[in-house]
Amino acid sequence: MTTRLRVAVIGTGFAASAHLDALSRLPGVELTGVLGSSLERTLVAAERLGVERAFGSLDEALAEAEVVHNCTPNDVHGPVTIAALEAGLHVVSEKPLGLDAAEARRMTDLAAGTHVVTGVCFVYRHFPLVQQMREFVGQGADGAVHMVHGAYLQDWLLRADDWNWRLERARAGPSRAVGDIGSHWIDLAQHVTGQTITSVTARLGRLHDERVRPFEGERQTFAASSGDGQRVPVDSEDMASVLFRLSSGAPGAVTISQVSAGWKNHLELEVDAAEASFVWDQEEPNQLRIGRRDGANRALVRDPSLLVPSAARLAHFPGGHQEGWPDALRNLFDDFYAAVEAGRRGDPYEPTFASFEEAARVQATVEAILRSDGTRTWIDVDDVMKEVAT
Repeated sequence: MTTRLRVAVIGTGFAASAHLDALSRLPGVELTGVLGSSLERTLVAAERLGVERAFGSLDEALAEAEVVHNCTPNDVHGPVTIAALEAGLHVVSEKPLGLDAAEARRMTDLAAGTHVVTGVCFVYRHFPLVQQMREFVGQGADGAVHMVHGAYLQDWLLRADDWNWRLERARAGPSRAVGDIGSHWIDLAQHVTGQTITSVTARLGRLHDERVRPFEGERQTFAASSGDGQRVPVDSEDMASVLFRLSSGAPGAVTISQVSAGWKNHLELEVDAAEASFVWDQEEPNQLRIGRRDGANRALVRDPSLLVPSAARLAHFPGGHQEGWPDALRNLFDDFYAAVEAGRRGDPYEPTFASFEEAARVQATVEAILRSDGTRTWIDVDDVMKEVAT
């Protein structure tokens, strides 16, 4: 970048710490400070995260920044992002964009009326082999896509005494497993195929109708349970099975779960075409499986010398020097700040990070999945999009 950009991080949890780590690896950004839900929490987090300044209010943070990283819980995404947009600041937000599809639509419309850069952290787009997979599929040399399938499985909410703010509908929104991790898979499938999911039918499940909320207060994401607390009802889903159709008419399926023992963050996407299948697993991110019927299968490793330029630029070390999730987040921010700099210069730029418009469609797809479970019917995503736009 030609000049340094002043950046404020709003939030102090897992996402904020990941953002701060990635930002520390970027040239041209100047961290102005962090803001938590209270001054006490902000001061504690600033010391823990090694940040010099703890903001006392959102207005104070916005006044000192040119870019805002919104790492707050879901119910705060909307107010923080709207305030940043109204202040004329660039915004990169954690997903979901809003608490529900209607709020996401309003924020998208608001952003469209500004000249700032906005993006959403669907981080899995930014692994080198995901971009390589997208290039293979987009070239069409192996034929048209005829099926897409996969899973996103975790186990951190397996037990009844596992707790996190995402279990509270007022803070997380109407969907948990689908909205929290299924949204990542939906965005990734659409990004890789270049198609949208047009209709869905789904069944949701809940392992625990009651869970133990800890007496000690907030528990950080992925933190182990202490076992002490009060039993409270839970009304969001632990798991989901979803069938869908792509815009080409090709079928797909995905299984989503936060209660599958032994799976820590197992996102797997397979795209099937006439002459090849392509499989990428987030827990083994440095190889892409390419399957053939009439030839040997192959594992393409993450080696910049073997990748197309759009993928190679995301690989920062030679082959065999493994890279993973924190590097993908850094790649997302590289892309975002390149877009900001291009805008400053008046240069054209084609980003790969998720736009507000794309994130709003993902959220409408999540809502369509919830409606399908409630009605036992196929739901068109465009119908949800039209409804929330009115």
